[in-house]
Amino acid sequence: MRSSFSAAAAAVLGLAGSAAAQLRAAAYTDPQTGIDFQRYKPNAYPYSFGIAVPETVGADFIGQMVVPLSPDKGNWGAVSLRGGMLNGLLFVAWADGDAIRTSFRLGTAYANPDVYTDTDVAAVPIANGTFVNATHFSYTFLCQNCVNDKTTLTSDSPVLGWAFSDTSPSPPSDPAAALNYHAAGFGQFGLDIAGAKSAKFDTWSKYAEAVEAAPPSPPSPPPGTAPVPGNGTTPVPGNNTTPPVVVSNTTYDVIVVGGGPAGIIAAERIAEKGASVLLIERGPANTVPLGSKMALPWNETLTPYDIPALGSSMTSLSGTSLCSDTASTAGCLLGGSSSINGLNFIHPPEQDWQRWPAGWGWSDVSAAADRLYERNPGTTEPSDDGKHYDDLTYRTLSGLLAAKGWSEVDSIRSPNEKDAVFSRPSWSIKDNLRAGPARTYMPFAQQLPNFTLKLETKVVQVVRSGSRVTGVLVQAADGSRQIIKVNPGGKVVLAAGAMSSPRILWNSGIGRSDALDIVKSGAASTGVTLPDQADWIDLPVGHHLQDHAQVMLQFNSRTNFTAYGFNSIASNPVPADLDLYKQGSGPITQAAQRMHLWTSAEGADGRTRYLQGTASAMASGVVTVRTFLTHGTSTLGELGITAAGNTVLSTKPWLIDAEDRKAMAGFVQFWLDLTAGANSTLRYVTPGATPDDILATKLISGDHWVGSARMGLDDGRAPDGTAVVDLDTRVYGTDNLFVVDASIHPDLPTGNTQSIIMITAEHAAEKIAAFKVVASGSGNSTVPSPVSSDCEGAAAKRRSIRRSMHIRRRTHLH
Repeated sequence: MRSSFSAAAAAVLGLAGSAAAQLRAAAYTDPQTGIDFQRYKPNAYPYSFGIAVPETVGADFIGQMVVPLSPDKGNWGAVSLRGGMLNGLLFVAWADGDAIRTSFRLGTAYANPDVYTDTDVAAVPIANGTFVNATHFSYTFLCQNCVNDKTTLTSDSPVLGWAFSDTSPSPPSDPAAALNYHAAGFGQFGLDIAGAKSAKFDTWSKYAEAVEAAPPSPPSPPPGTAPVPGNGTTPVPGNNTTPPVVVSNTTYDVIVVGGGPAGIIAAERIAEKGASVLLIERGPANTVPLGSKMALPWNETLTPYDIPALGSSMTSLSGTSLCSDTASTAGCLLGGSSSINGLNFIHPPEQDWQRWPAGWGWSDVSAAADRLYERNPGTTEPSDDGKHYDDLTYRTLSGLLAAKGWSEVDSIRSPNEKDAVFSRPSWSIKDNLRAGPARTYMPFAQQLPNFTLKLETKVVQVVRSGSRVTGVLVQAADGSRQIIKVNPGGKVVLAAGAMSSPRILWNSGIGRSDALDIVKSGAASTGVTLPDQADWIDLPVGHHLQDHAQVMLQFNSRTNFTAYGFNSIASNPVPADLDLYKQGSGPITQAAQRMHLWTSAEGADGRTRYLQGTASAMASGVVTVRTFLTHGTSTLGELGITAAGNTVLSTKPWLIDAEDRKAMAGFVQFWLDLTAGANSTLRYVTPGATPDDILATKLISGDHWVGSARMGLDDGRAPDGTAVVDLDTRVYGTDNLFVVDASIHPDLPTGNTQSIIMITAEHAAEKIAAFKVVASGSGNSTVPSPVSSDCEGAAAKRRSIRRSMHIRRRTHLH
């Protein structure tokens, strides 16, 4: 499900960003406590955060957070004490009935932040300012040891970030619970730290001593569930009342885990060969015909996921289905991240396959690419009238680049040209709607009587006896669990994405012992039962992680233009633009990018490194160029897992290699020089900034993850082996377990990963369909003893009433 988007507005606003704050806190006296705060309250949101500090700022402060309650779904609120989400101390709170749970977190990527454990911090509530009522909760607290190097509170002009969600973490009783996306509101504000100082601080801080002690924690928690300092409650360990696991009576030839781009393609192509296929997706439907409840107010047949111009705004829209347990942003819905990304769809050049193993070169996969492009070709001309709308960014940059000798190409017609070239964006758009396998492959799958789709069902682990996989253990939205088996000779195919397929492998006893020990330690809270240690398969899962390093460059424009209002499209599009869209034309048919561009750099190590840029203008008067180091990077990272089951970045895979950093710094310098000329209408937003300054503060994930279950001939069970899957994409040490998503890619592509993920899945599906399972497994089952059942889920019953889902041109636009 991994895809080609970063966190959209994420890098500009709120907890997901680093832009300078435009709004400031103001003086406020709390009537409940009498404490004088500097408080920020956004005009459009019922959230507020106030802070008070002593006359000489020390290690402590007093804070007050007020967060609105959603009657149906709950809430959580947060403050970043550093402004942006990354590498700053986050304080989070939410209501759990009449109680308020608190947690300190640290975000190392634009994903669910980990519990903060670097130093001892604590939030001690002040009783008079702490309550839960029918509309909101207020949490007033002494934050002990919270002023540290993860905050901006010691600076003269601190910048803080704020965010809240209308959906509670799950389970709400656990302060380490995963946080869902803060779609209800987020932003940044400036703090008048001098105004927050008070001689009364010591008096006010003593109010915290009047709070009743929390109930005692359960004795002797299991390993991995011990209380974390600073959290307001103790994680709730598992108990012995878990209902028995039920076994479904319906079996399948092939079970595909994950309904992202790779999973949909693999499932549909394998089903075409006649095998009975079950596709399991942990999230909901992405389209109205499949059951999505997110219909647009101006067209009840479409959802925000369908609209091209909303591509880069999806992560800021309420209700977007994002995963909460991955190390970086991922879509948890049908289509995976191909349903929520920025729609960049770069046809990979032949060079992208140069480091793939035998049987996976361009000559081997080109037929798979042809099959993909027949259904999902991409386009550089999405508007039916042939026009390019909101075009100032392209015209401005193309003039600057052409003056430096760069050439204009069409990246779809000339995919191999990737040096000093620029192109109109290549997007995954078809018939004026977001394309991707959920639209271009699912209709074919839905017409096959041997294909079944099961939504809102999470695969916990594969069930195996020794080397033989017999099925999967799944968990429904209500928490109930079930085993679904494969037929004799059947196969299980993992396609949960580079951030999640490794978790399923680890949960199944496949990986290095350090990761498996962590999984084992969290069994009481996750319900994951590993096989006996003798049946563990020692493979380097997570060890070859790669990603495009990204640096976002922003340039002020002297033309002072007004940016297009992308965020209003979902609820209130410009009437004239909506009329054009109904005719298949206009700005709503386009995604947000306005240019794609590439060049290369030769390293002292003899390696050619490629660099990509994507340009847009989503803020008035500002042109943004996202720069990426892509194919040829040498840096490797590592993916890990927590006892709670969240995947995390153990080692960040960006610019560790000196030649990688040199190439990226050179590209940044190119842009600084390009826009510094007398003829340029653009200037970098921070005058005097150097590439080193920019890399030190602006380096983020490209969200183009690959390699966490690498394909290769060198079996990872051997001392020097690096591969997790073989050339048939089968997991080493198993008879019938396969992986088809970006996890298996042994190298990074020159452009965004969407199209190469799909090509790989097309090629892998052929290999998996032709593979004959002959070995016999042995060993112990990996899950609790099941109970037989005559009950069968609704997904199997729907097979006889499946309807066609042909998507015709413009049908849904009126």
